[in-house]
Amino acid sequence: MASSSGNETGLRVGFIGLGLMGKPMAKNLLAAGNHLMVASRSRGPVDELVAAGASAATGLAELAGFAEAVITMLPTPAVTSEVLLEEGLLESMRPGALLVDMGTETPELAKRIHARAEGLGIEALDAPVSGGDTGAIAGTLSIMAGGSESAFRRAAPLFRAMGTSIRHVGGAGAGQAVKAVNQVMVAGILATVAEGLALLERAEVDVPEALAALAGGRAGSTLLEVKAAQMLEHRYQPGFRVELHLKDLGIVEDFARSVGVSLPFTALATQMLRAVEASGGAMLDHCAIIEAVRGLSRLEVSGE
Repeated sequence: MASSSGNETGLRVGFIGLGLMGKPMAKNLLAAGNHLMVASRSRGPVDELVAAGASAATGLAELAGFAEAVITMLPTPAVTSEVLLEEGLLESMRPGALLVDMGTETPELAKRIHARAEGLGIEALDAPVSGGDTGAIAGTLSIMAGGSESAFRRAAPLFRAMGTSIRHVGGAGAGQAVKAVNQVMVAGILATVAEGLALLERAEVDVPEALAALAGGRAGSTLLEVKAAQMLEHRYQPGFRVELHLKDLGIVEDFARSVGVSLPFTALATQMLRAVEASGGAMLDHCAIIEAVRGLSRLEVSGE
């Protein structure tokens, strides 16, 4: 189910997790006319949101009591589980409130969160995103939501402030399952783009014209369009860090094992990213995967 365009919502929204993705997502919710209360483990982003018109929560209980809808955008499944299931955020939320977890988790954790929320009279969605920090800033994220149809309808105005491709992909855990597939495909495409660009670096061709030719054919992809220049120019300031993609691929590995699916090419792409991490590139953008290819090919390597 796709979204349609919408207007300002004016909801009381609690937002937890103001990292590279969460901060611009929260800003877009604020710009859409919502009343925002924020919390994060780093004070700087909280102060930035407060300066833009949000309020700062003194604790999770205050945020939960304030919010009609709570959105979490936390870095790992362990942190999400800690905040939602162990620190009492769900128990502090009002019955009838809406919980939207937009981080990347295991489908199994998403189902546990849904079950706990349902027992407390709270509607929940697992709604991970794709599009990187550029999509978060521009409000053009792809959002894949799992949960009930009624919860999705309630969340749709919030989603429209943050994304442009908004899909209800099934029940509890379905959003995280689709995000796992997204991370599989991104890893594989990045790896092949890296190999292709390494070939271009060795070939006697006009590289910009070659890229234009590739983009106009079957090899064209969003990742080729967005990441090729970064790879060729050795620019790896993070939009999505190597360490985070590896975290997601760990989730993928566990999920694939649980459903009995073999992912041999994803395992190879994972090893390439691990090679970048092992060489000190954990904090670089994941397009630094090309450095693994350059290293194998004895091309000049740059970690700058």
